[in-house]
Parts: sequence; structure tokens; C-alpha cells
Amino acid sequence: MAFRYSDFFHNITTHFPDASFENIKESSKELFCCAVRNYGNGDCDEHYHEYIELIYVVASSMNIRVNHHDYTLNSGDFLVIIPGDVHSIVCNKGCRYVVLQADTDFVFASVLSNSEIHYVMPYTLSIHREARLFRASEVDYTDIPKYIYNIVSEYSERHKFYTLAIRSYFSAIALHVFRQWDILLSESNDVRHDMVEEDPRLARVITQINERYPEDITAEEMAKVAGMSYSYFSRYFKSTIGLSYSEYLNSVRIKASEKLLIDSDFSVADIAEKVGFSNTSYYIAQFKRQLHMTPKRYRNSFSGVVGQSGD
Repeated sequence: MAFRYSDFFHNITTHFPDASFENIKESSKELFCCAVRNYGNGDCDEHYHEYIELIYVVASSMNIRVNHHDYTLNSGDFLVIIPGDVHSIVCNKGCRYVVLQADTDFVFASVLSNSEIHYVMPYTLSIHREARLFRASEVDYTDIPKYIYNIVSEYSERHKFYTLAIRSYFSAIALHVFRQWDILLSESNDVRHDMVEEDPRLARVITQINERYPEDITAEEMAKVAGMSYSYFSRYFKSTIGLSYSEYLNSVRIKASEKLLIDSDFSVADIAEKVGFSNTSYYIAQFKRQLHMTPKRYRNSFSGVVGQSGD
């Protein structure tokens, strides 16, 4: 039976007082923490961290800025913040919310492959701003409020095996979120795939990019491949693919570099050159923009799984 938001609101305000906030960024021993926050002590300035944060509004509303996009969360709304997101919070009068923070290893170790975690989160959110925010109308009649309540309860009472219980509830929330993201991602990919398949001009360009990405292939050259003027090609490519030509080329190069970071001992500078970036600093900046971490951190994060050592 679904755990409605109204039930959660009653229980959380009755049984759990405002909690002191623990920041796992400052404590390597804490892989997970949660807190119930009130208006007056729930604001925070712009910052980012290397773990997942889930915010569930219990009462009133708040304004959150994430990566320069503004969101208003009302009672029952649920927001996902992923590692690397720059965000700030301003609570409105009467606001009360639950915040859950978890290291990705705490939630996903031995459950999802690194590629699943890595590609689904940043890529989906970059395509669909709405994928980050789940409104009360979507959440109220799911089990998410119940899972959040159980997490707060387990974390507060700390009975034996409470971390195992929290991990299971958090994973269940993540499953719901991932499945919703997968629907959005599939819809976007299906539409774009169909559009490219129906246009042999773009199909030729995509094939050229996928085969020749390490080379210096310019938009002007690809415009000729497509049989279009440069200005028309630039507009048409972005409107059809959803990314500019340079953004798409960079995304192909970044994906190729990930394999080299994991499967080789090449330096970051060598990898940048091998996938087509003439400037290492620019490569690192593009990598951070797409994946919310540096190439070195990416290599170190996943080296334990594939047996490679970091730089």
C-alpha cells in the first residue's frame, strides 16, 4: 500500500525533532547521513560535494539553485542532487525538509556497474532539467515517502544493522529514480536516432565523427560532407541532435578517453592528445563539465574495479 505524503508529514513532524546536520564531506568515516531541517537553520550558500544528496520537502517551500537553474520545491516535492552539482538553498517561512546524503559507494557498490552509475546520472540530467525534480503528484503515491521515513527512523534509532536497512531503502529510491530517468533518456535517444536515420546527410556526418574523432575534423569540413553551408549546418545539427557540433564531437572524444583512463596507463596529457584534444587543460575542463570530476579522479574512482592504478 502506498505511503501517502500526508501520512509522512504527520509522522516526521511528530516523532523527529530538528537534527544537527552532519556533513560527510568533512568526515571520511561517514558514508551516509541524514537530517530533518527547519526554517531558520536550513539555508546554505552555494557549494558542491562529491556525494549524492536527496531533498524531500515536508512543509512549506524552498528555493534551490542547481548549476545556475532555479527550482521551487513545495510540500511533498523531491529533488536529486548528484556529485559535482553546485547548489544553494533558501528556505521560505515554515519550511521543514529532510536531507539525505550518501557516498555513491555506500549505495551502489556491488549493485550497479560503474558505467551504469556514471552515464545515467549526468547525461540524463543534462538533457532533461525536469529529471532532477519529482513533484508531489508523482511521489505521494509511490513508496518514496515511506522509504525516507524509514531511513530517518533507522538513522535516529540506530538499531543493529541499521546501515544495511538504510542502504536497502536508499537503493529502492535510487531504483525508482533510475527507471524514470531511463524512460526520459530512451525517449530522447529514440527521437534523435529516428531523425538521424531519416536524414542520410547527418548520418554521414555522425559516421565520420565516430570514425575520425581523434583528427582535427572541423564543422566546416562536416558541412561539406552534409552538402550544406556552414551556417545552415551548424543550426541544423544542433536542432536535430540537441547539441552543437563541437559539443557532440567533445562528447564522443570524452567517452573514448574514459576507456583509456580505465584500460591504459597513459598519462592524462597523452590521452587528451590520443582522442583529439590539442590542449590538455581544455580536455580536463570538458571532462569536468560532462562528468563532474577530473580525469584523474575518474581514473582513481574506478581503478579498484578494473585493477588500474591512478596517476
